Amino acid sequence: MKSDHNSEMIGRRRFLAMAGLLTAGSLAVTACGTSGTSGTPGTSGTAASSGPKPTKLAFGVTSISDYLNPLYTTSSRVLWVTDSVTESLYTYDASLNSVPLLADGEPEISEDGLTWTVKLKQGVTFANGDPLTAADVVAALKFVSDPKSTSDWTVFFAGYLKDAEADGDHTVKIKLTTRYGVLRSHLTNLPIIHKDFIAKTDTTMGTGPFKIGKVTQGQSIELERNDSYHGDKPALENVVFQAVPDPATRLVNLREGKIQIMTDVTPESVALLKQDAQIKVHEVDANSDIITYFVLNKAPFDNVKVRQALAHAMDRKGVRDVAFAGAATIAQGPVGPAVEGHDPSLQLYGEAPDYEKAKALLAEAGVANLSFTLTITSDAMMKNIGQVLVEGWKQAGITCTLETLDVGPWVKKWASGKFDLVMNNFESGFGAGRTAFSLLNVANSTYYFNFGYKNEEVDKLLAQAWGTNDAAERAELCKQINGLLAADAVMIPPVYPKMLVAQRTDISGLDESRLGISRVSVPGVQFT
Repeated sequence: MKSDHNSEMIGRRRFLAMAGLLTAGSLAVTACGTSGTSGTPGTSGTAASSGPKPTKLAFGVTSISDYLNPLYTTSSRVLWVTDSVTESLYTYDASLNSVPLLADGEPEISEDGLTWTVKLKQGVTFANGDPLTAADVVAALKFVSDPKSTSDWTVFFAGYLKDAEADGDHTVKIKLTTRYGVLRSHLTNLPIIHKDFIAKTDTTMGTGPFKIGKVTQGQSIELERNDSYHGDKPALENVVFQAVPDPATRLVNLREGKIQIMTDVTPESVALLKQDAQIKVHEVDANSDIITYFVLNKAPFDNVKVRQALAHAMDRKGVRDVAFAGAATIAQGPVGPAVEGHDPSLQLYGEAPDYEKAKALLAEAGVANLSFTLTITSDAMMKNIGQVLVEGWKQAGITCTLETLDVGPWVKKWASGKFDLVMNNFESGFGAGRTAFSLLNVANSTYYFNFGYKNEEVDKLLAQAWGTNDAAERAELCKQINGLLAADAVMIPPVYPKMLVAQRTDISGLDESRLGISRVSVPGVQFT
């Protein structure tokens, strides 16, 4: 399967968003106000011993995005809100297998793999009463496959999806440019919204169990139960997402019952929260990763031994124990434990640095004094990680200068290719699900922002991985790719972070398997 069509069609600015490093949602989060109240009036986490149970659930989140159209972004800041408002053609069962939701059964795939026919369930309506039709699905697919659109989803569809058309009101025909079995995963994650709402960014209309209610810009978003929902009705009547930027304030609000769910728990708070019998902390392997990129077509990182030296001298244990307070696992290749292709038996690099190995590799490479700059984003976690790494490399005689930039300048630097090594947080759960598509596709030698890595075997395996309809086969192919990239030290994340979410025990437990793909299953939550 060829992938150079992406390089030809996708502009520089569009790619930044598609890569997940600069999203429409993240830009809105950065731009929106950070003011927030300490709690939600009228909401209590503790049900009274008599009388009806509460029916309003409160989330404490770091910020509220101005974006509410999930077709523009794959950021959890937006999709945690809209995931209960919209639905996709397919969804995940309890074992995270893809099963029909808005689709009426499995897709019919032509013998050459280039045409997928999807029939829709009849009788499904949007929250405003309009029926779901093939025209709505086609409008969504055309939007996300247009490289000129401002959608983060374009990376999954542009260049692969040739056309989409409605065959009557309840049948969609998807035409592809090449065999693309990973499309099933993309269709399991892509939200389907009312065609009349695709151009809107500040609201959305879906077929889900909730609908958008009151929005207070930069402060809160309230969802209302959709009483015309075609499936099982949730016990909750309302869900509010409240911006509480300060993590200490979110923690206090959780313990006092002003919110029932706290996202973005800081690692150093976990031990304290675990001491509270009314709080449960979820520490979940999720597809939220630390990514690293070298410029591989210029010295010294065009030499694999230099990259391997850095990998061996990396203080992974220090990052895990100091920066993440233990809430992470030691990394090898780019693919973490929540993503297809993860290989727990892969042990190329130790927890603790191997300075002698690093020095020997540098000597073999003919590099006496390695000095370089690590460019990171300015958030507190990345600063902590950077400082640990700099001190570790120093012990191997490697001089690393830490450059800290805000997100916008960091992305521009990365896009320019004028860096030594860059590092950032990368969130791929909502867009890619459990697939390694977002993590590994950058290793393709024809990819727009490949930065010099060329490996014919990797290119071949990537083509096979995205082409196959067999998820197990794709996982095995991704496992091989991950091993090759780890051995070549192309991407050297220090750890795989855990997702940390806390909840009060007076609501039903969150589904940790779905947390692993960045989902918080709000419709299934109820006060106990």
